[in-house]
Amino acid sequence: MNQRRFKTFVKPSRITINRKGSRFIGVGVSTETKGGLDRRREKLAEEFPKATHIASASVIIESGRPVERYDNDGEPSGTAGEPMLDVISGEGLMNCAIFAVRYFGGTELGTGGLVRAYSDTARGVIETAKLVSRQERGRYRVSFPYSFTGRVAETLADFDGVEVTERAYGERPELSLSVPLDDEEPLRGRLRESTSGSVEFAKIDGTNEGE
Repeated sequence: MNQRRFKTFVKPSRITINRKGSRFIGVGVSTETKGGLDRRREKLAEEFPKATHIASASVIIESGRPVERYDNDGEPSGTAGEPMLDVISGEGLMNCAIFAVRYFGGTELGTGGLVRAYSDTARGVIETAKLVSRQERGRYRVSFPYSFTGRVAETLADFDGVEVTERAYGERPELSLSVPLDDEEPLRGRLRESTSGSVEFAKIDGTNEGE
């Protein structure tokens, strides 16, 4: 899976499917933190207090790498969260979660039936959702002598995806930048060239933003 470009949900997506009397409510959401994942599950538990299970699967970029999580919520191992995670990964989605709220209808589906039901729920959520392509970004801090302010501004203007998020003026101008990871090395090289090597370019941390 390409960690630098990925898809996620523009807004929550919801579907309902039925299997032998059991009702599966699929909910897809974008989230960038485990805290956001946990809060969404709590809200679903409040919305569907009599649900038999609320299984989930998610892929969230943390510290520059995708972290996969799943929860069967009482369903047999390998029948709920795992197949939903396979669907998410197969579609190239990240920074998102899919939940499947199940109301048991009285008829056992069996292991194969559960896998199909949860997989179909995840696929249905994705098929009906509006998705957006995003690019992993990093946050950087650059500083340079005042005499190179104009050249730095011209260099930054050549990179459409680079955003200046903060400016500070002390002994040296200091800019905080949000940079697509694909642009990190080219930007670093151009800034060194335009400032005759006097730029300081440091990574703050990782973040994930829209293109």
